[in-house]
This record gives sequence, structure tokens and C-alpha cells, in this order.
Amino acid sequence: MRVPVQIQNHPFLADHRVERQAVYPAVESLERLAQVVAAQYPEQGLLQSRDAQFLRFLQMPADLTSVEAIADITPEDNTGVNASLGTSIRTPRGSITRIREHARVTFSDITPPVPIPLDMACAGEGICYPLPAEKLYKELVPFGPAFQNAAGRVLLFKDGAVAALNAPRIETGPRLLGSPFPLDAAFHVACAWGQRYRSFVAFPVGYTGRKIIHPAEAGASYYCRVVPTDTQGADTILFDIWIYDAGGELCEVTAGVRMKNIFQQRMHVPEWVKAGERDALRKIRERSSGVSVVELTSILPFAEKILSPHELEIGRKRHPGKRNRHVGARIALKRLARLLYKTKLPFDPSSIETIAPDGIHPVCVPSGHKQDFFCSASHDDRFAVAVAGDRPIGVDVERLKDTLLKGAHVYMTSNEQALCARSPLGQGQAALRVWTAKECAAKALDIPIVSMWSRAELKEIGDDRSIVSVEGRTVEAVHAGVDDHLFTVLSIPKA
Repeated sequence: MRVPVQIQNHPFLADHRVERQAVYPAVESLERLAQVVAAQYPEQGLLQSRDAQFLRFLQMPADLTSVEAIADITPEDNTGVNASLGTSIRTPRGSITRIREHARVTFSDITPPVPIPLDMACAGEGICYPLPAEKLYKELVPFGPAFQNAAGRVLLFKDGAVAALNAPRIETGPRLLGSPFPLDAAFHVACAWGQRYRSFVAFPVGYTGRKIIHPAEAGASYYCRVVPTDTQGADTILFDIWIYDAGGELCEVTAGVRMKNIFQQRMHVPEWVKAGERDALRKIRERSSGVSVVELTSILPFAEKILSPHELEIGRKRHPGKRNRHVGARIALKRLARLLYKTKLPFDPSSIETIAPDGIHPVCVPSGHKQDFFCSASHDDRFAVAVAGDRPIGVDVERLKDTLLKGAHVYMTSNEQALCARSPLGQGQAALRVWTAKECAAKALDIPIVSMWSRAELKEIGDDRSIVSVEGRTVEAVHAGVDDHLFTVLSIPKA
């Protein structure tokens, strides 16, 4: 069935510009096709769709108040409806008319991707790259104000991104699929990820499946977790996009989003956003059975939903300014547990306990399961970190502070003070390594840190490794610096 379609050229669409030309957004194409299908097949469900393809840009000239288009609608064995959006064009001589297809989709029930637990969705993993939304839209995705709906700071990291999203109030009449702006902004976040970690400008060209659970409401705020899942050749990245409301309820998931470099050499990625190959925590990972690092600024507002009742109770006792650190450590430990025990953990993160009954020691083992690993956790004002090992292990993360040198006489031996004084790292960095190594040793042996000051002594202080004598045993502390923060891990051989 072929249906004529009139697309209103609303003023806000002028903000959706690609290579200086206003083009119809992919999310608007989906909405317009949904409206056409609803008019022809009122019983057809529209909140699930699959096999979407965004084939060609549909230009929206500024001098037109509307654009004439065509929708081809075809039922599919009583299970769905295929829909495509096209425009009619004539050959140069004007003797032949043909249809140029711009978008197609099938509205049909889908098998959504395996959901991700909330502890995996509610924060970044690893060292994050903070990208202010203003810079995203000024230099990476240069759309106008109506389409600048990633908000605050977009946090990019090797395994994906998290970001706040807006759904602005722009009057266009009723929408069957909800506000299109959160998903559109999530595409922008995925585009930024591609520029940082793949060094090309990727735009959405389709998806495998989309399920809308709660249509986005105009005026509301949302959050996305963007997960790169695969690559197709050298110019296409696949993503799953999960969008949550402010309370942490999943609103929609779009799976198998294909982001492709359709511009070839016409658009270039700024050098400042490209990530290097270096993994700052590589040596920490090599010395551990598992590591999880959470940047506290990447934690989304609903993250407390992952806490168990016991964790919530202990968190309430924390100073209000440090509760985010408590949550970050819980996220890191739950993720670590999933890494170590995989399918043995419950999907609901609030059922995973990461604090021992004593209210002090960290744990990362499924309830009722024999503990196969030792674990340790730490946090400072930027990071939370959890590590696991097959022997007693301790981790610490600290920011460089003047107090470390001022109090050196308290926690250092005279030999350590001499090492720091002549260290090529500088006294502050050397002192930071002494402090964190002793903190790690105290955690590994479950000894109060004050006692460890005299029971451990650093014999060598290095940039990424130090030699420590702990109660007559010589062990190695491994360091990793990130800006002015230092991660240290130390494990103790079993007696």
C-alpha cells in the first residue's frame, strides 16, 4: 500500500544540519512512519520495531513549509508491518519518476537483547573522559539548540558511555513513540564514543531492534548507557543503547544500532578527543584476578537502587559528602563479583552483598558460595576501585596531598624518609607510594594501618613498582598513576 505523506518542516528541524544542510532526523522518520501505520492498521503495536535502516538523508529546504513524501506499507504474515519512507524524484530529462527511499522499519514484536544489570548501567567503568555537552555540540556533533539534548558532562570510557539526556518541550502534535529527543541524543553520545575510540565520525544507519517500555515524556530528564558491542568492517560500530528515567526505570532499549562512517574523508575527528592506546591500569590488571574502577562523577542519580538493605543502612551512617564514595565502592565490588562468578550471581544487584556482616570488610562472592578469591576496595575523591586475587590482596587509591609529606615522620621509617628525599619522582610522589603500599599491606593482612607503619618498610620506591618488606617477607607493590591520583596493589604470598 502506497500512502502520500506530508512532512511538516517545523522550524526546529533547521537545527538538524549535516554538512550545512537541514536533514530530516532518523527518529522523526520512525515517528512519521508509526503515524502512517497506525492510520492504516490501528491494531498494530508500534512500541517495538526491528530491522530499521536509515538509507539516505531527506533534505528539508528552509523555503518549504512541508515536504511531500511517500510511505509504502506492507503487512508481514500477521506478525508485523513493514514501512518505508521515500520521496519521488524525476530523472534529469523528466521522463521517468522513481522513488528514493530514505528510511525503512518493521513494526513487530522483537526479542530484546539480554538486559544489563543496573550495577553495570549506573556508572562508567574504568578511567572516564569527561566531555562537556557544550563541547560535544560545538566540535563533534554540530547541531543547533533544538538537538543539543545530551546534558552536563558526557562520560566516555573504553566500554561505552553514560550521559544525561533532555526531552525538550517542542510542540509538534501527539507522538506515538514518545519524545524522540532522548534516543537522538544517545546517538550523539555514541558518535562521540566512535570519534574518541575509533577515530571516525559515525552516524546512525539502522538498528536490529527497539523496544519502548515507557515512551519518553516531553520536559522530562533521562539517562543513557551506551554499550559498544561489535564492529562491522573498518567503518561501522554496533551499539546497544539503554535509556532510563530519573528513577532508574528502563524506558527503552535499542539494540544493534549501526553507526557508520558515511562521510569518508569529508569529516575529520579533532585530535584532542582521540584516545591513545595506553591503558593506565594495565600493570594493576596484570597483578590481579579482576579489577573494577568507577569514576565517582559518572555515577547516575539512581545508583542507590543497587544497594542491599545492609549496604543502605551502612551508607546512611556515612558523612553525606562521602556517600557517593560508598556507592562507588559497592558498584565496583558488584561488578567484580560478576566478573569472577559470572552466571552465579542474581540479576538484581540489590541481592548482591558486598559488605561482610561486621559492617567493615568488603566481600564479592555470591550468597552461600565458597569464597574463591580475596578482595579489597578503596576510594578517594575521584575513584572507587575493587580488586581480587588468589592470595591476600590490598588496594588503595589516593590523591597527592601535602599532608603526606607533613606527616611523613609518623608513618615512615628514617630509611623511607631518606628514600623519598632523593627520589627522582619527587618527595610528594615518593611519599604517596609509601603511604599507599602500607595501606595495601594492612588490608591484605587485615591489620590496622597504624600497626603496619612499623611492620612494613619500603626498600625501593619506583614509578610503577616498589619493593616492600612486610614482616620479613619481600613483596612487590604495583603502582599506576592517573593525573594526580595513584592506584597501588599489593598481594601477600600465602604462608
